[in-house]
Amino acid sequence: MIASKKIPAIYLFLFLFLILGSILMCEDQGWINNEISFNVNKNWDFAVSNEGRYEEITYQNPYLKNWQAGIIYTLPRNLYLCFRYKRETTDEIQFISAENRFTLESGWKKDLSENLGFDVRFKAEIREFEKELADDHLRLRFRIRLTTAFNIGDLKLKPFIATEPFGDTLSNTIFRNRFYLGTAIVLSDKIDLIINYIRQDTKDQEPIHILNTGFDIEI
Repeated sequence: MIASKKIPAIYLFLFLFLILGSILMCEDQGWINNEISFNVNKNWDFAVSNEGRYEEITYQNPYLKNWQAGIIYTLPRNLYLCFRYKRETTDEIQFISAENRFTLESGWKKDLSENLGFDVRFKAEIREFEKELADDHLRLRFRIRLTTAFNIGDLKLKPFIATEPFGDTLSNTIFRNRFYLGTAIVLSDKIDLIINYIRQDTKDQEPIHILNTGFDIEI
């Protein structure tokens, strides 16, 4: 478990400068992601989440929405295994695309020091589209993330930085990468507010700058 601590003012200033500068770059889209997880027992959790994506940073003009549910099994040595189902709809130019997605997810984390953590996450997603409006395929994602924690007075922050390449069986190559920079703001022992910047680079497309927000709730 990463312990939070008070940090020198110069480091705090640099961190907030990076976060603010990144958010100001988010001229393209706004995303909202909320998740609530229920602890069943020592090893099992059940999680439900929803996502909305908007063509404006002000969260106007929605174009994608989904909901997701999954079961998570905690393994020894900081490993976990998860199965999730997602239902997603996307407003395309001439039609609405509906997708059923089945995800097998696994991950591992390690404390590198008292205030620095490292974790990896791997997802294998089977994407099935209705009415043959898109080709069914398998998509693979691999996220690498560094995390830390510190206090500003009574305010507890859990900053993170991450990168996540995407590949699939349509292109048979890595076609996308997401870069993440942000923080969780601890509102209580059970509730975090997530605010972060995402830069999404996709092959043969312009980069997308995204402001992502949402709540992470554990019960």
